[in-house]
Amino acid sequence: MSGPTLETDVVIELLEIYINSILFARQLYPAGIFRARRAYNIPVRISIFKPLNEYLARTLRAARELKHRRKLHKVELVVCRDDPVTATLESYVFEVEDREFSLETDENLMELEEQIRKSLLNLDCRLRGLRKLPSDATFKVLLHTTEAAHVELGNNVKFQGFPMAKDNTTEEQLQLGMQKTNTQLLPVSHTPTVGIQLYVEEYL
Repeated sequence: MSGPTLETDVVIELLEIYINSILFARQLYPAGIFRARRAYNIPVRISIFKPLNEYLARTLRAARELKHRRKLHKVELVVCRDDPVTATLESYVFEVEDREFSLETDENLMELEEQIRKSLLNLDCRLRGLRKLPSDATFKVLLHTTEAAHVELGNNVKFQGFPMAKDNTTEEQLQLGMQKTNTQLLPVSHTPTVGIQLYVEEYL
């Protein structure tokens, strides 16, 4: 396994770990639904809660397909609440670059693991500095792609269980509903070999 397939597998695995780490650290679910697992030579927390795992599996399956087609631009984890005025509390944006990399040597593999390990440790450190979320906070994961890829995926029977919709939010609605702050948090972490850069946006 090499080239785009390997690249896709590594990126999707990393996204899964990132998302679980954020959900655990931000206490969006009780700590008891997460179990410790070792990845990239550090402990990480992964959900064992079936409804959450099914949602993440559907989302990452769609992300995998888009990444394989080189049509996955961003993955966004939005922390929100039901209040329509201040709906968005935080946004974790994973910018995904299209690049191929080789892990054919131990040296390349060690370099990749070191990048990811530093990235995850840095993420954990940054999350500790964020404000406490309200008790009614929840989340959703958005995949940013092209309109053509969105249509193709929507017509594919394998992805009919994945909710997809075009974002029709206007700039005026964004300005009325929320304001971003804490831009000094950018970037949170960066894995140059894989091509993922993560940054956090907080909203007033």
